[in-house]
Amino acid sequence: RPTLRSGCKRLNRRGPTKAGKQLSVKQSSLLLLPGAIAVFSMPFFGIAPSPAFQNSVSVPRPHRLAVRGWVDGGVPQHVCLHPAMVACRAAKRADGAPICDGDTVYIKVQTGRYIGELDGTSRKEWVKARGTKKDADHALTIEKPGGGEVQSGDMIKIVMPLTMTNGTKVHMDIVGSAVRARYYDPRGEWQKMTIVKQEGGTIRDGDKIFIRSVFMNGRDYMDANPLEKIADGEVKCRWPDEGEWQVMTIEK
Repeated sequence: RPTLRSGCKRLNRRGPTKAGKQLSVKQSSLLLLPGAIAVFSMPFFGIAPSPAFQNSVSVPRPHRLAVRGWVDGGVPQHVCLHPAMVACRAAKRADGAPICDGDTVYIKVQTGRYIGELDGTSRKEWVKARGTKKDADHALTIEKPGGGEVQSGDMIKIVMPLTMTNGTKVHMDIVGSAVRARYYDPRGEWQKMTIVKQEGGTIRDGDKIFIRSVFMNGRDYMDANPLEKIADGEVKCRWPDEGEWQVMTIEK
């Protein structure tokens, strides 16, 4: 009956030789290891092997994924990478970082301005979008019950910039069409909002989003007037429409 020892002996007889002597499996591995490290580190250091060496490279094994690598004379060659590594690199290129509970975010409305300012005659509580850059005056904080990554359809609350509220936490709230910031109420209904991404899934840095009111009918979306209509950056919540006025961009 074949055993591990007998299998090793068979490998031993077929292994490379040195000075006419048979080498053990361990010795063979040690001899091959430096060459393997050198081969697979070449692409990462921008080193292209000679054409003779490229032609001697064997075809990748079936459980590996061949991706385009070295190019010699316009003919693409291949470098062997694990499928999980390829998928991870593609995800990093395609997607931004996920938005999580407690993150500082910047929300840009369709006018290209960031939400953050508070205005009003008797009391500064009306939310405006006048910011032209991401700074402390437009740094909002996302709160999600239960914590974790924010998904499309999650109920969230938004804390206004502390520089605009004298260092006191204040939630943005929506009642009817009015978008204001008056209280910090973790259990309040006026402060609840639903964040929506049309593609669904995790909300990420740079995503196009919509924010829907939860209080009362829970059907209308936050919107911003074009600057040519109302130049003060007014933010409202008026229509059940995911349209051009309602689309926003969330950034970290």
